[in-house]
Amino acid sequence: MSLEILSDVDFSAWEEPDPNTEPREFLESWLEYQRHEFVRKLRDLTLESLVAWSIPPVELSVMGLVRHMTQMEHHYVTWGLGGGDYLMVYGEEDYAGGSVSTVEEDLHLYFSEVDKANRSISAMPSLDSIGDGTERTLRATLVKMIDEYALHAGQAHMLRFAALGEMIR
Repeated sequence: MSLEILSDVDFSAWEEPDPNTEPREFLESWLEYQRHEFVRKLRDLTLESLVAWSIPPVELSVMGLVRHMTQMEHHYVTWGLGGGDYLMVYGEEDYAGGSVSTVEEDLHLYFSEVDKANRSISAMPSLDSIGDGTERTLRATLVKMIDEYALHAGQAHMLRFAALGEMIR
C-alpha cells in the first residue's frame, strides 16, 4: 500500500502490557496495545481491499471499522471525557462507508481523533475523574475502549484474511 499516512506506522507485533504496573498505566497501556493491534490489520491490504465488503452479504469493510473507531474515539474519549462539540463525522453509515478515494482522509481523521483522545486522557487527573461528555469515569472509558478495539480488531482480522484470500498473520 502506498498511503503516505501509513509510512511511519509500526506494523510489528507488540508484547502485551506488563500486568504489574499501576492501574492507570496498565489500562492506558492496554488501550495503546489494542489500538496498535487494530491498525496492524491494515498491513498488506490494497486500497481496494481496505474498502471491500470481503465477506458478502456483510456490508462491512476494514475501512468501515476504521471509520467506526474514529467515531468511538470521539464519542467515548475526546468528547466523552473532554466535552465540547459532539461530532458524528460518518453518521450511521460508518461501517459500510468509505471508498478508495476517501481512504487517505479516513485514516487522517482516525489518527487525528486518536491524538485528540490521548490529550483528553492525559487531562484527566485520575481514573475516578468523570468526563464532561458521557459522564463516565476515565476508568470506565478506558475499559469501554479496550473492549471496542478487541471486538473490532477481531472483525478486522477476519475481513483482512478474506480480502487477502489467505491467512497471513
